[in-house]
Amino acid sequence: NYKVDKALFEENGYQNPYVKFSLNGVEMVVDEYRVVEDKYIFDFDDIAPNRMKDTIYATLYAEFNDTEYESETKEYSIGEYCYSMLEQYSTEEYAELRTLLVDLLNYGSETQNYTSYNVNSLANQSLTEEQKTWATVELPELQTVFNKQHEMIDNPFIVWQGAGLKLEDSITMRFKIETDSVENLMVKVVSESGKEWNILSNTFEVCDGGYYIYFDGLNAGQMREAVYVTIYKGTEVISDTICYSIESYAYAMQDSEDEKLVSLLDKMMKYGDSAYE
Repeated sequence: NYKVDKALFEENGYQNPYVKFSLNGVEMVVDEYRVVEDKYIFDFDDIAPNRMKDTIYATLYAEFNDTEYESETKEYSIGEYCYSMLEQYSTEEYAELRTLLVDLLNYGSETQNYTSYNVNSLANQSLTEEQKTWATVELPELQTVFNKQHEMIDNPFIVWQGAGLKLEDSITMRFKIETDSVENLMVKVVSESGKEWNILSNTFEVCDGGYYIYFDGLNAGQMREAVYVTIYKGTEVISDTICYSIESYAYAMQDSEDEKLVSLLDKMMKYGDSAYE
């Protein structure tokens, strides 16, 4: 979250603000903002977990009397934020926050190992011995809610082929279907807490023998929360409802021979649990 004084625009006359972000040479312009109390807040969240130590460059632009001006460039990173917060909130009264921050850095480090990205500079390598003890220690107990026929219909037109996660850039659920055409299809996702999302067929990804449907609408504290996924053609339900969770994938893979994956999922679930707390 990048905050700018509201008075700059509403009292001093600057107009049309936007922030140009740069991460690893990729630029993104954000011209939407939230107004909270006396600040304009610009959000930048296009950051993969294995890039927690990578520097984000942010520059504010705005117009005054038809001339565009720019701020100094702010350099920051998720890692820098975490270590700053650990220094400020190091006492026992902030135990849950300390645990969240350390679990987050440990999760970032495991994603670096899993993707072989910048492994000589891991996100957690600057933790002190004391700070390391603030991490979640106990292995998370895992359960699964995976059920391809959670709610059934007569003669479904499309049958779910499977569910899993895509972990390289974010924690993204991935569902597979087999069908000759996805025209006029829509997927409805309903979370256990009642929030709904609609996924249009133009976002489906072609794969061997079918299509992948991706969903990344949950936050870090919802890794144990179930979602219910149903396919529609127009307004007609044409599939059974599949039930799945991020935790269900971790449960299914906990005995995998892929040690990097097992370690990543362990740190991922610990981070999810501390975020929930």
